[in-house]
Amino acid sequence: MAIMKQDRPFVTPTREARVRNRLQRFFEEPFGFDLQLPMFGERRIERMIWSPAVEATENATEYLVTVELPGISPEDVEVAMSDGMLTLKGTKLEERKEKQDKQDPEAAPDRTYHLWERTYGEFERSFRFPADVNEAKVSAEFANGVLTVRVPKLEVTPPKVRTVPIAKK
Repeated sequence: MAIMKQDRPFVTPTREARVRNRLQRFFEEPFGFDLQLPMFGERRIERMIWSPAVEATENATEYLVTVELPGISPEDVEVAMSDGMLTLKGTKLEERKEKQDKQDPEAAPDRTYHLWERTYGEFERSFRFPADVNEAKVSAEFANGVLTVRVPKLEVTPPKVRTVPIAKK
């Protein structure tokens, strides 16, 4: 892809704004009026747009949930377990290294965006497990932008078989 310098700077709307506009137009055009739906609020669209990639696997003793979180520090991630539900929350902050005019804070930054594909914002993912798990032994590890959560299964001991004597009458 060739990047060409333009004479006048352009502003590229964020991905969230573009999706929000598309959803708004989708509902406006067929009905011919401005339809404001609370279900498509800004925060809800953010959650629909950015969600980290997850792999969930299982073996005989545990469930393993692996989440890709590049550019996020472990302090910005929360792992919670309650009533068999694993919830992951976090925030990916936008890196801002741009100069702004102190006289006019509303002025556009001294930067021209040619391509904007990275996404930012809050995320929340929840997972319910198909069998009982040992919530007290859930562990999480964060390394190289990957969060790994281990959820041990409950150890189920098979019931002892007891032979019942049959009485004769």
